[in-house]
Amino acid sequence: MQLGIPAQLAPVLFAQALSRLFLVYSAYSVIFAEILLLLAGWHENNAWVMWAGFLVGFPGFVLWRLMFTPLSPLSASLYILFLSATLVLATWAVLATMPDVESTLFLPFSLLGFALVTACGVAARAQDRVVWATLGFLAANLSLFIGAALAGKPFEFDLRLMLGFVVVLAAVIATPRLLISNKRFQITFDQSAESVATDAERLENTRAVAARLHDTLLANLAVIGATKPGMLQDPVREAIETQLALFETSDFSIRTVQTSTGIKSSTELERLMAVITQAESRGLTVNLGGDPSAVALLSEERVDALTSALAQCLTNVHLHSGQNAVEVVILPAGENLAVTVIDGGQGFDVESVPEDRMGLKLSVKDRIEQSGGRVRLWSNHGQGTAVMLQLPLEREGIDA
Repeated sequence: MQLGIPAQLAPVLFAQALSRLFLVYSAYSVIFAEILLLLAGWHENNAWVMWAGFLVGFPGFVLWRLMFTPLSPLSASLYILFLSATLVLATWAVLATMPDVESTLFLPFSLLGFALVTACGVAARAQDRVVWATLGFLAANLSLFIGAALAGKPFEFDLRLMLGFVVVLAAVIATPRLLISNKRFQITFDQSAESVATDAERLENTRAVAARLHDTLLANLAVIGATKPGMLQDPVREAIETQLALFETSDFSIRTVQTSTGIKSSTELERLMAVITQAESRGLTVNLGGDPSAVALLSEERVDALTSALAQCLTNVHLHSGQNAVEVVILPAGENLAVTVIDGGQGFDVESVPEDRMGLKLSVKDRIEQSGGRVRLWSNHGQGTAVMLQLPLEREGIDA
């Protein structure tokens, strides 16, 4: 079973990671600048410079809030204004009281300026990051100019700060373009995992029977065992009758050949919504997103495999996740239909799942793979679980 991030989620997750990375760089720059100013003040026995070093640490509180709260332009503006004012005071204190420093070409000033540039991490889009990085670069140079003017020392353009600004702009502009250019290779990359050989007809039917037994008879026996003696309640009885009807009419019992062609009806979508409704009747809140109508592009066999596997995934969420809410996202992905089931539950160690676990292996993985699809799973303790089911679309649906 493959591990990884769904292709649809990769750009969003990468953008969030890049934003946090810029803020981490900003934090390190502030910390190193503060340490250097304190060491310089201690070495020169200069109280003004030491106080300036202590003052540099205060914008770190605003930065700490930026890193652990939802990003907003207001908090970013406060951070840039606060750090710019601190840079003005630090520049004045150093240039006015340290004769050895003759201009603004001082390493702590460069670090504080770079911290202003990397405040662009507050933005979510590449265009906004460019704007924030430019504002930070201009604010850094303006602060150095004002501080130097107050101290009566010359302002010199810092090429190190300029280089940092160029590197940040290159990272901001280039990385989204790389994601876009590689998007058409994502499905091909997903298919690089080991291919599953087609089993013999009898072995396939045996597995299908075992999976259907797990979904129907064994589950029904568990429900009956937990029910008080007497007549079964109508909802329980109707659910059992529905599952047995599916068992009797499944494709391994009666093989039929579809001879008619044309536009598909909404039967496939109705079967999908029936699975969602059945899960919600157990108390599970299902947030359905994407394009659910895309299931109409699947063959009848693959719709049956998808609905059965999805029902088992939702059952696993209900029984094992400890949560009562789940996200189901359905999206066409190239020549495949991707259905991702995501919950924020307690998660589990993927490597420790037994190979013979019927619910995960027979009812989900084997069933999807027998229909020409793939299953990917990633999970960790305390971080939830995500299962992605991929099934090939019919060629007629793709061409249409």
